[in-house]
Amino acid sequence: MTTSSSPRSTRAPAVVIVGLALVSAWAVHATEQAASDEPLAFRQAMLAAEDARAADPAGLATLLVGVGSPDEEIRRIALRAIGRLERSDLSERIAASLEADAPAVRAEAANALGQSLQRDGDPSAFVAALLVRLERERDSTVRGTVAETLGRLPYQDAETVRRVDRALAILAVSTDPVVRLGAVGGLEVLGRLQREHGALADGTLARLTAAALASGAPGAGGANEANETAARTRRLALSALIGAEAVTSTIVDAVLGDPDPQLRRLAASALGTDAEISGREALIARALADDSPMVRLEALGAQPRLAEGADCDPLAAALEDANSHVVLRALDLLGGACAERRSMVGLVAGVAGRLDDSGAWHQPAHALVALAAFDAARASALLPRFGEHSTWQVRMYAARAAAAMGERGAAALDTLAEDPNANVRGAALRGVVALRGHAADGLLLEALSSDDYGLLRTVAGLLAGSPDRRAPTRLLATLERLTAADRDTSRDPRVAIVTRLGELGSRRNAGVLRSYLEDFDPRVAAAAAEALSAWTGRPVTARTTRLRTGPTPSLAGALGQSAVRVLMANGTEFELELFPEEAPATVERFAGLARSGHYDGLTFHRVAPNFVIQGGSPGANEFMGDGPYMRDELGLRPHLRGTVGISTRGRDTGDAQLFVNLADNPRLDHNYTVFARVTSGMDAVDAVLEGDVIERVEILDR
Repeated sequence: MTTSSSPRSTRAPAVVIVGLALVSAWAVHATEQAASDEPLAFRQAMLAAEDARAADPAGLATLLVGVGSPDEEIRRIALRAIGRLERSDLSERIAASLEADAPAVRAEAANALGQSLQRDGDPSAFVAALLVRLERERDSTVRGTVAETLGRLPYQDAETVRRVDRALAILAVSTDPVVRLGAVGGLEVLGRLQREHGALADGTLARLTAAALASGAPGAGGANEANETAARTRRLALSALIGAEAVTSTIVDAVLGDPDPQLRRLAASALGTDAEISGREALIARALADDSPMVRLEALGAQPRLAEGADCDPLAAALEDANSHVVLRALDLLGGACAERRSMVGLVAGVAGRLDDSGAWHQPAHALVALAAFDAARASALLPRFGEHSTWQVRMYAARAAAAMGERGAAALDTLAEDPNANVRGAALRGVVALRGHAADGLLLEALSSDDYGLLRTVAGLLAGSPDRRAPTRLLATLERLTAADRDTSRDPRVAIVTRLGELGSRRNAGVLRSYLEDFDPRVAAAAAEALSAWTGRPVTARTTRLRTGPTPSLAGALGQSAVRVLMANGTEFELELFPEEAPATVERFAGLARSGHYDGLTFHRVAPNFVIQGGSPGANEFMGDGPYMRDELGLRPHLRGTVGISTRGRDTGDAQLFVNLADNPRLDHNYTVFARVTSGMDAVDAVLEGDVIERVEILDR
């Protein structure tokens, strides 16, 4: 059963207030009894309350009782759950547990406090308490967690940022590796999120430089836990320096000799920034010769930074690289502005000409798009083979190439705009609109009959400024059809449609749109309110403010899951360790879908080398997923290389699409659920190409 929540009047009759108080008191008594008598049952009650985002007094009472439990595990789970509510009115309740006896509870409290303040909180009242805890704390893990939490709070003034900067800088040279990691991590996120309040202090940057240049032991980055902690510290320190544009040639030169490939990758990425780095060309050449493909890939991206018309030869040489991702990146860059790129026509056309039906389509497809950028005539001669290919991804690349050819690609775009695959149609329609403008609006209105959320979102965006009088009526009909399907995952196209209606519609549409103020999705309701406000000239408020809840997850169903094998259609495989204690709702949902065959035959539709691979969409795009939405289960575990997360497009909008981190991604920490990690077969993950098919996902009994 699903429910939606809407605001109620704050002036309630006294009997209602008394009734709520009695319900809360009864709930507290009942949950206290359950917590002491049946811990597993109480944990299930906490999971249900968390998943419903404690929408009722009884749910919140359950979590608050958990915070006061004598059971350490229950206290940690309760604090984590309350933090995930992101309610600043509960921050003080969380902060009280910073004084708990158990170190694990104190660490969880610090992290939960940081999460509770993310949405609308003012951290100024809690900075002092965290700084005191940082000074008094003797447990390394807790100190590291407090330091990292201090770095990610949503500060509102420069003075507090400077105060935190000074405190963390002192710990950035701590002799305790765990504390040092937390402090450097805190400085990385502080510098990234608080640029409006000024850069990190010069003294802090000096300490980060020392941390980045600390010697790495042979095999650092995975040989053992101590080496990994040290390597992570160096990576975060260098990331902070890159963000501050404080990287020098001395730093890059030293780091390119570090044993950790992820650190060398970051050094190569610095070469592509605006930082003033002398000897850039020689450093790029050194990075291009690195043993690690992730370093070579990043160095290729820095090549165009040398100057307008940079040398094409390194890109041409990279076409012989043993790593497919490096080759594809080189092909993409050859479509840019390197010097004498016209001399590369034969080479690039030769790669495009290799297209056949063997399944090895990636290099020819990327080559065609690159060729279209600088020799449309040569590319147009090859285009028909791509536009008629049996693999839809090849046709999608054909549409992208045709869009770059101007009138030479017009006929192909017209054909591909009618393609049976929605992703191909979307790419073609973008090209048609770029070529013809609103003369293509008829095609766009026809595409509104699609059921693909990605295509519908694209079409709604392309209709911006349309003079076609049919547009509002067609948009409203599409909105009604999508809403009637009652799927959480229809959010993106519906918001896009309501937004477009706000522009193209008028007050005469207000009666129809007004019903969406109570839509099951608060984002749609908010978009409707914005449109109605613009039409009527009066403020209109959405009545729906919360996402509705789905079926209650089962803790018992999650705790029985521990490992997964992902078998790819190309014969490779990799295994995952699941984290049911940290993300029980996600693990239960994922395991259930795997057992039902949901992932069988789906693809990894998004491959972003040195970032993530993402898959599990029935539509092979960002917008088609499984509903209802999954709640985020954010916690202490960071997004390190090999961890597995759930894709979202806003808080609590997981649709069972998963992603695997190909590198450490601190920008994703505390924003995306981590529910598993790769334990074997990471080489298979690194080798995944766009469109690679998942044969099946097996839940392993161990």
